[in-house]
Amino acid sequence: MKKLCCTFVMAAICFALLMYPGTYPRLRDGLNDIVVMLRLCNYSGSDTHSFFVDKSKTQVVFMFDDGWSSVYSEAYPLLKQYGYKGSVAVIPGMVREREYMSYEQLAQLYMEGWDILNHSYSHQEGMYDRCDEMFFEYLRAREWLNSHFLKKGMNMIITPLGECNPYLIPLLIKRGFENIRTSDNVILLRRNESAYFPVKILHLLTDVSAETVQAELMSCLGGESAVLFNLHKIDDTDNGTQMSYSRQKLDSLIEFLHTNEDQFQVVPYSCLLDKRA
Repeated sequence: MKKLCCTFVMAAICFALLMYPGTYPRLRDGLNDIVVMLRLCNYSGSDTHSFFVDKSKTQVVFMFDDGWSSVYSEAYPLLKQYGYKGSVAVIPGMVREREYMSYEQLAQLYMEGWDILNHSYSHQEGMYDRCDEMFFEYLRAREWLNSHFLKKGMNMIITPLGECNPYLIPLLIKRGFENIRTSDNVILLRRNESAYFPVKILHLLTDVSAETVQAELMSCLGGESAVLFNLHKIDDTDNGTQMSYSRQKLDSLIEFLHTNEDQFQVVPYSCLLDKRA
């Protein structure tokens, strides 16, 4: 009887693969996700997640919003040359969609010390006045990050479209979220209060030159503020949104920081905020 049941199950799987072509990719991806989860289960992060912040230098963060696949294929190798770690604001609902990173790629970055942050579950537009729905989006994204063992940045919110309704802040504090990055500020959430973290956010859009970025960096030397570079796609072309930044310009910027390591220190986002102590 047991042998008959096994034969029936195998026949059903083969039938499904033949009749429904989409079944195989889903089955393959599901099995691959299980393997990735097992790797993350056995990953302590004690080595890659420990980071000394040199307060005598100006800290610099590379943050990539949305989780585009070009971050893994283009930005990751450039930063890795010098041992630099970046941060990715991920949209769980878009993981593995066309042009977005897979779970396996996110896990690889995470295990190398990158931050994987909460960018809401689906990045919907027009949510500024819909606080309850937006709150649920952050909770759902946190649940996904937690269940997929990408826990370190699950309470660090990167707001979609750079906006945050002030009425959301008490709700986020109550549920244990730690900070919020908008388009202009970083807000620390502590008990029953919030406070701004001193940081200058520079949006690296398509038409921003390498010379402009370097001049902005030099103007921040000796000040209290850190620098956070906000990027999206790494691509030489743009579809009119200004959200792409060329690999060549990014390479030039990273090389500039490496040349001036006596003045600048590239750190993951979470380590920057740890500097507050």
